[in-house]
Amino acid sequence: MSQAAEPDTPQQTVKALPQEQPDNMSAQFNLLFMGNSHSSSHNLPQLVAKLLQSGIPGAKVDTRLASGYHFLDERLQHQASTKLLNDGNWTHVILQAQKYSTTGRYFYPTDAAEEWIRRINAKNAVAIMFPEWPRRGNKEEGQRIHQLHQSIAKAEPACVAPIGLAWEKALQHNPRLKLHASDGNHAAFDGAFLTALVLYGTISQQDPAALPELSAVKLSRETQAELKQAASTILRQHPPCAGK
Repeated sequence: MSQAAEPDTPQQTVKALPQEQPDNMSAQFNLLFMGNSHSSSHNLPQLVAKLLQSGIPGAKVDTRLASGYHFLDERLQHQASTKLLNDGNWTHVILQAQKYSTTGRYFYPTDAAEEWIRRINAKNAVAIMFPEWPRRGNKEEGQRIHQLHQSIAKAEPACVAPIGLAWEKALQHNPRLKLHASDGNHAAFDGAFLTALVLYGTISQQDPAALPELSAVKLSRETQAELKQAASTILRQHPPCAGK
């Protein structure tokens, strides 16, 4: 996660969805991911690309992952990242690795995230905040992290992908799902797939539940359907770009 080191705990971090029908002949998605290991594990950018190509036939998708594992405030001083943003013709920029308090007792500044959003909006790209999933067994962290990112999007217009909330929804429905890796922090492949589904819905404004089964991923049809339904439900309940 993007937990920041703290004085007490030092560590590193229904209705159908409204849909816009994209022009399949011209749909082009240029996606830039900025974050840490949570943005790169299980090749998340390419997983999102596969979902976009599956859900929008004819769509062209290019993805880039900014180099290094940096918090957003550190990345603001990372010249390669600022150059990558400035030089690219991005349609969407996904921002992950905002520092947050693991205990909820401390506040970490959000001005760097807000500055990234201002720069992204100035390029007429869509800024998407990536609130992370809660650590295994933590039943309040997901909502708290989501609310933190909502406060950032209130200060500077951005979409907020309800990733952590989708994890909570999926686990409430089926506690046997293995979304977390063995460390209880990073994502197992099932968790990465759920994260990609939420990002797919946020980027495309399409309902993940309508996606066909992906034979290229090593998940059963039943698990794919279960994760798609969790993503779909949360996207209906928490529209990512409602405040933009």
